Amino acid sequence: MKKYLVIWAILAASGLVAPAGSVFGHGSEPGQGPEGMMVTRHFTGIWDQVDHEAQGIALQVVEQLDDSRRAVGYWYTYGADRKTAWFMGIGDLAGNRIEFELFDSTDVGFLQGNEPGNDSVHAIGTMTIEFDSCQTGAVTYETSHDEVGSGSFAIERILEVMNTHCTGGISDDMHADAMFGEQRVELSSAREGIDGSGHARYEDYPAHMEFDVDVEGLPDGMYHLYVGGQERGDFEVMNGRGEIRFSSPAGDGHMLMNFDPRGVQIEVHNSQGVVLSTFDRQFDQDDHAHQGGGHGEGDHAYDCDSGHMGGGGMGGGGMGGMRDCVDDGDYTDIKADLQNTGVLFEAEGEAEWRMNSERVRFSVEIEDVPAGSYPVLVAGIQVGIIEASEMHYGDVYGRITFQDPEVGGREHLDFEPRGEKVEVLGDGAVILEVDFPAE
Repeated sequence: MKKYLVIWAILAASGLVAPAGSVFGHGSEPGQGPEGMMVTRHFTGIWDQVDHEAQGIALQVVEQLDDSRRAVGYWYTYGADRKTAWFMGIGDLAGNRIEFELFDSTDVGFLQGNEPGNDSVHAIGTMTIEFDSCQTGAVTYETSHDEVGSGSFAIERILEVMNTHCTGGISDDMHADAMFGEQRVELSSAREGIDGSGHARYEDYPAHMEFDVDVEGLPDGMYHLYVGGQERGDFEVMNGRGEIRFSSPAGDGHMLMNFDPRGVQIEVHNSQGVVLSTFDRQFDQDDHAHQGGGHGEGDHAYDCDSGHMGGGGMGGGGMGGMRDCVDDGDYTDIKADLQNTGVLFEAEGEAEWRMNSERVRFSVEIEDVPAGSYPVLVAGIQVGIIEASEMHYGDVYGRITFQDPEVGGREHLDFEPRGEKVEVLGDGAVILEVDFPAE
């Protein structure tokens, strides 16, 4: 087998110039990946055979012209003649696995010309890579090749693509120029005798995605979420209400979002079968164009001890150093139902605060109101306007989201709602209100 692998040519073509460890030794202690991780483009890199000298796999996860994703692998090893040998695999992605068809080439000399009709590439078997983290995995192979045969070995990443961060969640595959988008679809009764309802919410922006399902009016008990016909998680309904939350990267209180909820049906099941469904209502699949944004100037300083911003008053800046008060991996989520004042008897709403070490977010949503504009007040000061409109399923819904750092499609969060009264106005009168909790 007189074949040679020019490994640095592959590195240059792939842009693989950021070592995960030493090229000639193993990397640092591998981190453990979240349960249910998926293979993304950030698994591209060089993977060392842990127990075998100078052998491994150069892996590329690529997007094809039809937006589907596949993997190309170059297994560099040695033949019985102790000369460098290589095999190529073309593979499909399946959760945390890549399933390759493996190929060999014969009778190819150094810089041999590509002559028509001289096909020296042959299928010899299969190879499967199963990853247990963004840094480690296991390989099994089965071939008809006399010198290779069948077997298995462990692999460990030693090189990764520069300026990438692998999480094992769907956000790893988001286009670099994508920007914020938020969608909502309703879940309605799918079976006679079920009076409950719910909604699903999806949002994305660079390097982060979230998917939530909230239900109400269902009997208390355990329920199962199905997305595109696959079960994705269980949740409990208590006092008629329940929720399940996913994010990529996974956050505190969120399951890892290792699937795409766009363009598919979403269902809630109990032990007897489906109870709520989106039916033909689906999230759009388009990525959202980048619109700029970024952290604004003139941020207020935030005192972690007192829990207040300096610099005075509502507005005029961002949340300053508030995110610095949150340790990496920690997450704060505060929710409060808005109380109906009796002006619009059917009106309902909810306010929510979310904060981690990277972003702070505050949102107010309303429903079952006439279509129109609804000012939002915090501590008596108007901070924004909710535009409520009729959805294609007939209900009226509106939402406003504030965030720091600022991103396109969201209002800048330059005020502190915790511990303050939050009000929604309709025709000059307060229709919904709540004393938003401080913690």
